[in-house]
This record gives sequence, C-alpha cells and structure tokens, in this order.
Amino acid sequence: MINKGFISSLTEDGTKAIVIPQEASQNVTFPLVIPYFLLECLEVNMPVVYATFPDQTGIILARMDGEWNHKIYRTLTVEGTAHMTERLTADRGITATGGISVAGGGNVTVQGDISLTGSITATGDIKSGSVSLQNHVHSGVMKGNDDTDAPK
Repeated sequence: MINKGFISSLTEDGTKAIVIPQEASQNVTFPLVIPYFLLECLEVNMPVVYATFPDQTGIILARMDGEWNHKIYRTLTVEGTAHMTERLTADRGITATGGISVAGGGNVTVQGDISLTGSITATGDIKSGSVSLQNHVHSGVMKGNDDTDAPK
C-alpha cells in the first residue's frame, strides 16, 4: 500500500526509517528501507511517500518535496552512454579502461605529474617551459662527433 507520512526516526546507519502515517487511523510503520538515492537525504519530521507490504517490509519512495541530495553512495555503473551537460568533478580520481576521448570545450589542464606507459602523438607543437619541440634551435652545431648545445 502506498501512503504519505512523516519520518519519526532514522536508524543509526541511516538505511532505515520509521514513519508516522498521515492518516491518524494507521499505525506507525516498522523500519522501512531507505533507497540509495535518499541516503543522508531524509530528516526527522520530513514528509515522505512510502510503500508497505503484507510481509512487514516496506520502502521509502520519495520525499514529498521531490528533492534528493544528488549523491550516490555506492558504485555507479553506466551501461550505455552517459551524457553530461555540466562539469564532472572527481575527488578520488577517474579510472578508465576503455580509453578517453575529449573534444571541444577548450583546453585540458592537469595539475600534478603525468605518468605514461606508451607513446604520445601530437598534431601540434609540444613545449617544455619556453622550448618548442617543433621550432627550437641549437647553437654550436658542428659536423663530426660533437654534441650540440642545449636548445634555445
């Protein structure tokens, strides 16, 4: 049965809630499961929609205001294509096993060291400090076995 009510209490680990039904004739619920997308998103006295079943199980379906904190507290697996229209921020890194492709939107900036196993191919110039890989010159060029001076 689907009902409306108010959160009475949350379990210590935040995975279940007891709800006071809106209808005074109904009993307070047994602990109801809080789905992953509502974890850390519910508070005591908050109005919710919930479902209960004859076997004494149930689940919180939504907050009555329709909001959630937009956090996912477990692994997110996307099978197919995920399209983002805003920024992606990763606090603990991104692991990609199938390659990464970046197009448009401007430059890519990395703060920190880059380690690479493999090769780098560039269609444009590569610079280290002020030294251009395509346009640097060497002084002290002489025929024979001598080395050139450092690039300018």
